[in-house]
Amino acid sequence: MNKETQLWYLKVKGRVKGPYASGLISKSILLGRIHPSDLLSQDKEVWRQASSIKEVMPDVIKHRNAPNYKERLRAARRWADERETVREVDQNGQEKLYKPRKKVTSLRIKTTGIMGIITIAAILSGLIFVMFKFTPDDPLAKINCSAQAEDGMVYDGCHLQRKIFNNKSLKGSSFKNTLLQNTQFRQSSLQKSNLDYANLSHADLSQTNFTEASLRAADLRGAILNATIFTKADLSYADLTGAKVSKIKLTGTILSNTIWFDGRVCNKESVGRCKR
Repeated sequence: MNKETQLWYLKVKGRVKGPYASGLISKSILLGRIHPSDLLSQDKEVWRQASSIKEVMPDVIKHRNAPNYKERLRAARRWADERETVREVDQNGQEKLYKPRKKVTSLRIKTTGIMGIITIAAILSGLIFVMFKFTPDDPLAKINCSAQAEDGMVYDGCHLQRKIFNNKSLKGSSFKNTLLQNTQFRQSSLQKSNLDYANLSHADLSQTNFTEASLRAADLRGAILNATIFTKADLSYADLTGAKVSKIKLTGTILSNTIWFDGRVCNKESVGRCKR
């Protein structure tokens, strides 16, 4: 099995789950759902700690010496999070538990008499119906990394290095936390797509249209950006160090804390151009 479609089984407290795509394992490590000491295996026979497997460790964690590491890690965790609680990094680089405002978790119901009993029964029946009808299956097992490219595709966490997507329409697609090093997207349409914390280092993005796309904390180091369109895109915390640039469009582009081509960092108010 090649790296692009690698699948891993996860063992937690003696229970085996999976298989899951490599990139989605990485996302779970980033969010703290999987601990680096948890065991992974491709055949359910040989088990290794996640921390010893280079291809599943999140890129943002591996680049601890990169500029603005703490900010990029904090941003990547915030944007990747889909839960109520997530481990975050404070201003001193220490991990802390981030808790949003409490939600209503209980509802008092008057239970006196037959109407109270009927009310409770109706509510319980409704909750059971919602649980069975709307509880999603395991999202990690649903992504097909080999699916044909088209609008609205989901490639979250896939390994798609050196793939060729030239002249493709991928509007509204999702490549969150996807490995796309040296991938070709020449003259492709990625309007309103989500490429948050994707690794696009050394990718060829010539004449690619990223209008209104989100590339927050994306790795664009050494990427080819000839006539690339980023109109109204979000490049917050993205790393553009060493990218090859010619005639790119940045009208209305959010450049908050973006690492610029020369390695300097744009201030958080930057829009359309990098302010220092």
